[in-house]
Amino acid sequence: MTIAEYELRMEAYNLKQVEKQYDSATSAWMNRNAQAFDKDGNAVFTDFNDFFDKQEAIDQVRSTFEPDYKPLNSNSKQNHMSKQDIMIKRIKEYQKLHPRKETTNE
Repeated sequence: MTIAEYELRMEAYNLKQVEKQYDSATSAWMNRNAQAFDKDGNAVFTDFNDFFDKQEAIDQVRSTFEPDYKPLNSNSKQNHMSKQDIMIKRIKEYQKLHPRKETTNE
């Protein structure tokens, strides 16, 4: 086995470890949903990527083995947002810019 083959196998092994970490984090996330709340009753983590950022872990492994590796987008949280999350974010931004006027019943 050449050094290049060894490094490729080590990279594959480490990426497989990231998958295992992701699976463990997913299990912990589900458990968190039932248990982790702050003193006001709000969830401690609001987004799974706050808990475990899979793309960041993959980027870290790949940058170790590939000197010229560059992540596709430095803002990896944007990559994982669903259409629903994007719409909710846009609605909240719109509501901040255009607050509803209070109506008074006379």
